[in-house]
Amino acid sequence: MRASTQTAGIICIVLFLLVQYQKVDHVFPSNTISSQTPSKSGNSSSNSPPPPSARQPRLGDGCYHVFLDVGSNIGLHARFLYEPHHYPDSKSSVRAFEEQFGPNRDNRDYCIFAFEPNPTFRKRHLELAEAYDKIGWRYHPILAGAATVDGNMTFYHSFMVDTINRDKELGFSAVTPKTLYGKESKWVTVPTIRLASWIIREIRDRKIPDVTHSGTKIKPKVVMKMDIEGIEYRVFPDLLLTGALCDTIDFLMGEFHYGPGDHNKFPMNLTSDGKHSLKHRKEGQALAKEMFRMVEITEPGAL
Repeated sequence: MRASTQTAGIICIVLFLLVQYQKVDHVFPSNTISSQTPSKSGNSSSNSPPPPSARQPRLGDGCYHVFLDVGSNIGLHARFLYEPHHYPDSKSSVRAFEEQFGPNRDNRDYCIFAFEPNPTFRKRHLELAEAYDKIGWRYHPILAGAATVDGNMTFYHSFMVDTINRDKELGFSAVTPKTLYGKESKWVTVPTIRLASWIIREIRDRKIPDVTHSGTKIKPKVVMKMDIEGIEYRVFPDLLLTGALCDTIDFLMGEFHYGPGDHNKFPMNLTSDGKHSLKHRKEGQALAKEMFRMVEITEPGAL
């Protein structure tokens, strides 16, 4: 009886979140983070809206395949895709890319969009983009956090680093700082993008090339990895409601934070006003599994 009561409660939370997101427009205007092409000078006013029939350029135009690295940290998953031979010990990501895109790939057929709000990694992402651009590989850093609104959000540094890669900071997050990293945690305000709207606007209706550089006939795909340190409990329902997930994403991998090591992320706010929250990781696990069930996703594995 307790199990069924808990499940009913979680379903109510899911429905509440979906109703809340219905109140928000599905598509937001492009902002400066989206790197829109500036208007050309001329007689027409720069404030005049384009004709209804005019198609605005998409960031995804010209991309046959797309990889969205949402919560990219230092950009390792881009290297898993572009340079898999350097990562023979990857547990599942290199294999997932091979399963989705095939073994015989030409990196010129791909566009990677790397979402990362941590300003510590800005220089690295720009350097990676420059290095890849020199050899014709497209890597586009989106230096903002994935969220359900275009705006700003307070994130907290964890000061935890990977034991193998010392440049990799673990757990840069916007969830409750006092329970996560302590009262002395350093905070920073970063820009955010409504991920669902960005995907619909920039990727879903992109212009896809007729032929590939590799010559393979695999259909165009959009693969997404999402590891956003707890914000997935807000972003995932928005992806579901807007159709961005089911209409655009062919394969999703990532992490929902509800394991034994994530207990200090809870209680976790589901809404910005703090009125609705997940009290502990068991509630997080139940909510995640209910959302997986909605889209027939199996329990996720390690990245």
